Amino acid sequence: MECSLVGEHWEAPGKLAKDGRVYYHVVIFSGDEANPARTHVLINAIDGSVIKKDLERAPIHASSLNDKALSLPNPEYPEIARKAGASGSVSVEVTIDEAGNVVGAHAISGHPLLQAASVTAARRAQFSPTKLNGEPVKVSGVITYNFVSN
Repeated sequence: MECSLVGEHWEAPGKLAKDGRVYYHVVIFSGDEANPARTHVLINAIDGSVIKKDLERAPIHASSLNDKALSLPNPEYPEIARKAGASGSVSVEVTIDEAGNVVGAHAISGHPLLQAASVTAARRAQFSPTKLNGEPVKVSGVITYNFVSN
């Protein structure tokens, strides 16, 4: 476990934003390599009272996500890629939030002329929420698209 303490003049919500008090933002790292977590705690520097506490987990990694999607739109085959005879598979690494929405996507392999269309399609995919110990968690993994030229 690791902890860092940083004194900050924090803009807290509501009345607290205007009171001029100093808060400490404490970040507690816990868990293990397979399931790391960070807990953010906002503490009043005067009396030590906890103002806010949020648990932030790193995404759980899954390998292939194609068969786990509720909705997996097909990418458009770019005309320039078709004319150039570009084909093959494109792998897109995605991050899925606790609600099952794709919140991050980038191509990690495949023909450059096919990558942008694949990323666009991956951003429109929808997944059911993944739960760990009954709590929804972020997930990262790979979606693979296959392009066949005619």
